[in-house]
Amino acid sequence: MRFLISIALLMSSFMVFAGGKTTEVFTLDHQMAPTCQKKITANLRFEKGIVKIETSLKENTITITYDNEKTNTEQIIKAFKKIKFNAFVVKPESESRAEDNKK
Repeated sequence: MRFLISIALLMSSFMVFAGGKTTEVFTLDHQMAPTCQKKITANLRFEKGIVKIETSLKENTITITYDNEKTNTEQIIKAFKKIKFNAFVVKPESESRAEDNKK
């Protein structure tokens, strides 16, 4: 019984310290078409550290959740370039407002 409790505690502590996940929204320098959407999801899912990819044709955005201990924004942008897309991080709305208020 003590053995099982020890294993459970060890596993739960491992999950807590197992690295953080970050979600960022990217956009392309052109309007995304359905074929672009397929190409992005088919290729980026193999990049190290990427956990989840969601695309929106209507908003022309790609939302990527990744393990920030395995990859970062710069690596993801390089992955877009490998498949011939220029991607940019979309600023969160709160950051845009903060910049407007400074002016």
